[in-house]
This record gives sequence, C-alpha cells and structure tokens, in this order.
Amino acid sequence: MKKTLLTQLTCLIVLFSACTKSQDGTPATPPANDLFNPANATLLKSGNFTGSTNHTVNGSVKLYDFQGKKYLYFENFISTNGPDLKVYIATTNAATQFVNLGNLKGVTGTQAYLINNPPDLNQYNKVLIWCQQFTVLFGSATLQ
Repeated sequence: MKKTLLTQLTCLIVLFSACTKSQDGTPATPPANDLFNPANATLLKSGNFTGSTNHTVNGSVKLYDFQGKKYLYFENFISTNGPDLKVYIATTNAATQFVNLGNLKGVTGTQAYLINNPPDLNQYNKVLIWCQQFTVLFGSATLQ
C-alpha cells in the first residue's frame, strides 16, 4: 500500500514538474537567421501575451501580411521554459480548434512564424504558447 502510494505520488511530481522545468532544450533565444522583416509588411492585428496560472509569458505579438503571406511576429517576448513548447493559433485558450505553427523558437527574443494556409483569422484570433506533451497552456494573446 505504501509503495503504491509512493509510486503514484512520484508520478504526480514528475508530471507537474515536467512543464515547469527546462527539459526540452528550447533555446533561450531564437536563431539569428529569421528572414521576416516587418518594416515592409502591413500590420493587420496585434495583442499582448499573458501567462497562465503557473507560467510566465510576456511580450507582444503582431499579425502581418507580407506579399500575401501571413506572419506572427513576437517582440519583447519572454516565456517560462518547458518541454515540447509549440506556437498555436486557436479559437479559444483551450486549444480545441487550433493550427500548430511549430516549435517555439526561443523562450526570449524577437521571432517570426509563417502561417501556411491560414484559417479565418477573425475566428482563430488566439496565439497560444502550448506544452503539447502535457496539454498545458503556458500563455496566450488575443489578436485585435
């Protein structure tokens, strides 16, 4: 009985800490070779990140159009690190309907994400930093 309880408690601690510690190797800063430059693009919408209950996410996100392509652009961005962090655009913070834009490029710094085949961005107006492995929201922004 004690061994089973100890095993269950250990599993809960591992699960809880998995999305609070840097275990996935997400770089501190994004690669320097990001080719998107907002200076020549048209700003469509913007928002500010806020963290979830147990995680810190700050900075701004802007949606740009550049030659018919849509980009998300993070500025002054900072996030708590965690495993398997992704960038989603979604209809709600619960990520029931979302488009995965790929791995978070870095937990700090300016970064851009191309939105291939964008859905209706009036409905998909949430930008989420999401721990896919454990289905945990780290932070979100609403594009307006």
